[in-house]
Amino acid sequence: MMQSRRRFLQRTLFTLPAIGSLSACGGGGGSSGGASSTCTPGSSLLSAISSTPLSGGVQGTQLVNFSPLAKPALGAAVTDPDFGSRIVRVSDAFNQFNCTNCVTTYSSTQAWNCDESYMILYAQGPLSSSSPSTWALFDGMPPYGFIKFLPNFAPSDVEQFWWSKTDPKTVLYISNYSEGSTDYCQLVSYEVDTGAKTVLYDFVPMLRKLGWPITGPVRAGYPLANGGNNVIWGLGAGGIANINGYLALNAFGFNLETQEVVLYNGIAVAEQRNMCPAPLISGRGWFWSDINFPSGSQYETWTFDTCGNVVRKLPFSAIEHVDTSMNSAGDDLLVGPQFDTAIVGNIIRANLTTGAIDTIVGQSNGYGYTRTGSFSGSTCYKNPPWVVGAAVGSPYGTNSDLSPATSATLRTQLDQEVFIANMDTGATYRLAHHRSTGAWSNATTSNYWAQPNVTISPSGTRILFNSDWGNANPSSPVVNDPGAYTDTYIIELPQF
Repeated sequence: MMQSRRRFLQRTLFTLPAIGSLSACGGGGGSSGGASSTCTPGSSLLSAISSTPLSGGVQGTQLVNFSPLAKPALGAAVTDPDFGSRIVRVSDAFNQFNCTNCVTTYSSTQAWNCDESYMILYAQGPLSSSSPSTWALFDGMPPYGFIKFLPNFAPSDVEQFWWSKTDPKTVLYISNYSEGSTDYCQLVSYEVDTGAKTVLYDFVPMLRKLGWPITGPVRAGYPLANGGNNVIWGLGAGGIANINGYLALNAFGFNLETQEVVLYNGIAVAEQRNMCPAPLISGRGWFWSDINFPSGSQYETWTFDTCGNVVRKLPFSAIEHVDTSMNSAGDDLLVGPQFDTAIVGNIIRANLTTGAIDTIVGQSNGYGYTRTGSFSGSTCYKNPPWVVGAAVGSPYGTNSDLSPATSATLRTQLDQEVFIANMDTGATYRLAHHRSTGAWSNATTSNYWAQPNVTISPSGTRILFNSDWGNANPSSPVVNDPGAYTDTYIIELPQF
């Protein structure tokens, strides 16, 4: 579940061809079976994102005031005093659920379904002895109310679920469980209204054919995206020894439509979890991050075609909190923070189709070195190429001495901010202060969950982020409050 800064329809019993030729090299993309209709945004959606300038937000690298703002009540909307954005509080973990955190799960995990009528959040911490931590279904439209906890919804990890891009009621996840002496590893389709499950693919015959353990879970690596409409998958099977202290998996690619399995040429089968190849969002293959252990000083991102052959190697690190994206030309991109590569910054763009790497938000265009606790998300698949970013940075403002402020006026440039950028034009808009401090101080309660895991809606009109609101008063931030609770907030973007 946690990642450091470094950081199928089964028609018949699956029969693998010879290991040397596991794939017929079928192409990716397309729609998975079972979708009832094409999913289009509802009429109550905010206006679609465009390339026109924002009427709010801030463009440019200038320092922006960091003013006090009290934590809003559940369901209340407030205006960010420094950026002018509208922010709505969606959850109240303690009073709604008697838990410590109600949050988005990860930046590259799509919280909203395809028509934005629903969204899934995660309630973490003891709700009751019979229901510890669980996934919660909310209205995806205002007023964003809680609907229900999802019964028998059991992904292999907290953030490893995938909404269908065509059916607004369907979520896919991989279920690993045992009954008696029998182990199960299944790709499941889950209907959120009824809780009905359909097994799309059983991985166990495949694992046995390969001679791999079936006791370890099958799961995805990072950044968790899939190619096409959940057609091309980048997965790994556990039950093997750890690598460099990380959970290790036997890596393989999978095509749900064709049920083909791919092994990647040029890399070891056994990979640490955060280095399992992941799909290109176009479905035209996979990418993988190579790091020179033990020094950690050299990074490369490799791309593979649908047969698992290496196509390209780029000087880019894919083990940061990056996400997959596409531009309007249809090129596959990786976007997000880079710390120890030749080009550094909070949103660096790597074009996996052409090999070009350049800066959108970074050191070379005046934004300075990459802030700590930086995240990016590109789940805006109906309006590419917009990408959202956020950084924890310093809770005391930019260029501070990392101690309580002595000035009545604090200013920021990316620190504590949420921002959005266009991968075609490079246009960047800074939108709001997320005001979350627990991840910076590794606070007793909020810590990991207080990361500003920003995720953008499919239409690009709204952004979710987590916050413990420790920076209600930036002149005196609360950086390690053992009683802090982390909740989810929405930035609404009607100005697009």
